[in-house]
Formats: sequence, C-alpha cells, structure tokens
Amino acid sequence: MSIFYLGLVLFFVPHFYSALRSRAEGRDIRVKMGERKYMGLYSLVTAAGLGLIIWGYIKSPSGEFLYSGPHAIHHYAWIIMLPAMILLASAYAPLGHIKRFVQHPMMLAVLIWALTHLAIGGDEKRVLLFGLFALYALVSLICAYRRGTRLKEKSPNIIGDVISLVVGFALTGVLLHGGHQAVFGAAPL
Repeated sequence: MSIFYLGLVLFFVPHFYSALRSRAEGRDIRVKMGERKYMGLYSLVTAAGLGLIIWGYIKSPSGEFLYSGPHAIHHYAWIIMLPAMILLASAYAPLGHIKRFVQHPMMLAVLIWALTHLAIGGDEKRVLLFGLFALYALVSLICAYRRGTRLKEKSPNIIGDVISLVVGFALTGVLLHGGHQAVFGAAPL
C-alpha cells in the first residue's frame, strides 16, 4: 500500500502546486525556471507518480469496503461518462464551441469521471484515489476560473465540436464493449 501512497504524493503534490502557484510577475516558478525545465521536471515527477499509483493499486489489497452507491448508478454510469468523454476529446480537439464555452474541458471531464466513480461506491483505496482526483479537478477549475484564464485562440470552429462528439462517443463505445474490462479489470455495467 505504501507504493500506492507514494504515487499519490508524487502525482498530486505537483498538480495541486501547479493549480495554486503564484502567477504574479517575478514570482511564477514556471517563468523563473523556464517553461522547458519546469514542464520536464513536472512531467517526470507526475509520470513516476502515476506509474506508482497504478502499480500500487494493482499490488495492494483492497482495504475495507466503505459503501455502495445506488444500484441504478452501476447500470447508467456510462450515460454520465459520455459527456466526460466528449469533454476529454474536446480538450485535445481544435477549438470548437464546446471547448470555448467550458474553457477547461479536461478538468471538467476529470471531475465528472471521478465523481461518477465515487458514486458507484468502493473501498478505501478507490475512495482515496477518486476523491483526490475529484478534489484536484475542483480546485484546479476554481483557480483557473478565478484567474480569469480564457482561451485566446481564434473563433471556434464546428469541426472541433464534431471531432469531440465523434471521439467521445467512440471512446464510450470502446469502454462499454470490453475496453474498460481489458484495461482496468472491471466491467463498466
């Protein structure tokens, strides 16, 4: 279980720090270090953390079962996850109306994903993992919206929305039809 905890620390401490760090002139560590060095170190530490989370999650015992969500959520979680997959796709698609409206589609997708998995229920490990993801996504969204971070790209194009919808539906279909079971070892329905 200690590998799992170490992974959580290595993954979430830099993420929370990045969301909460000062962006004031002369105080932003990302600017002081330089974009490449900062992102290199950030990527290295968080990738190691993610690897340890996965390894530790697989290797450690489940822990005490805490709760089970409503029975219906087990069957209909995919309906809630569909918008999360569309938002996830829009984070990487060209600027469309979805991305322009939401501004931070990746964080909103992570929040929906984590809250949906928490609603299903689980043991200590699962609640800790998805709870931290939900907390991080919420903090990150609040901080980004308070900073007034806005997309400054050109006007949105419907192509970005079409790509987001097609990829989001495709991801949901793959996860429902064996992908979730194959990758995560748990049937989604």
